[in-house]
Amino acid sequence: MRLRHIEVLHAVRRTGSTSAAAAALSITQPAVSKILKHAEQQLGFQLFRRLRGRLLATDEAETLFLDIERVYEALERTRHTATVLREGLEIHLRIACLPSLGMGVVPRAIHLFRSRRPRTFIEVATRHEREMMDGLLGREFDVGLSFGPSEGYGGETPGIVSKLISTGEMVYIDTPGRSPSLNGMPMKLAKIDAKRLIGLNDTHYLGLQLKAAMEESGLAFSPPVQVQTYYIARNIVAAGTGCAVVDEFTAAAPYLAVSVRPIDPPLRFGIYAHTRERHPFTKRAGEFLDSLREVCEADRLAPRLRAQA
Repeated sequence: MRLRHIEVLHAVRRTGSTSAAAAALSITQPAVSKILKHAEQQLGFQLFRRLRGRLLATDEAETLFLDIERVYEALERTRHTATVLREGLEIHLRIACLPSLGMGVVPRAIHLFRSRRPRTFIEVATRHEREMMDGLLGREFDVGLSFGPSEGYGGETPGIVSKLISTGEMVYIDTPGRSPSLNGMPMKLAKIDAKRLIGLNDTHYLGLQLKAAMEESGLAFSPPVQVQTYYIARNIVAAGTGCAVVDEFTAAAPYLAVSVRPIDPPLRFGIYAHTRERHPFTKRAGEFLDSLREVCEADRLAPRLRAQA
């Protein structure tokens, strides 16, 4: 199959007609029909059938589209890169980060980095840990950012190397009106009401850390509500339900009111950058990670709370 076949098949499947596909591709309807017929002749089977005035992909075509989508996305990325280069920007940096990092420190790090390197184009996506590692191995991303090393997610990830960028602490959050006089005061881990705890899925690095720490303190870890991201946990607590232990960067977000207390003893974690083993961090990636380190150190919340207590 040729790239033109792939473009036409993708457009017909998306629009449901040869005329709409022609308009999307800025070519004539007869040209679309001709390319479609040629593709079917080459493949040896029908690609679309007509139903109620629309062209629907056959079962064979749907199987083929699993691969066509990947080729089409790669083609679109190539076009996008060409546009970036034409407009005078440097080759772009593709970053994947946890949702918790993507809502706070990463945007501020991008702002700082872009103030220093304005001609660098950056793509950012949020992913959970396993998806992030898969995306790095599949060359979808150049850099991954998370709260733990690659081996912290159910075993070592072959082909991935991790680098410690900064450190942080987990903090206790609760609804604002609950014990306001204790806001900012250290919270003993053993004093957390496990029956009210909003828990993070224990396949996550920090979720595993919290579970282990609570079990060591003789506390049962069986949260009545379990979530995938700390921002969801924070939203639930801000809405008036339960308490949670989250990373200090999530807790510092300004737009939701929660009371925040450091944990005693502290539960510390690292912020790590990941890349492919045989694809070391580029100079631009290293400069971005320097910006991220600066932002993380400036945004630390737990030390400020301890200083005020």
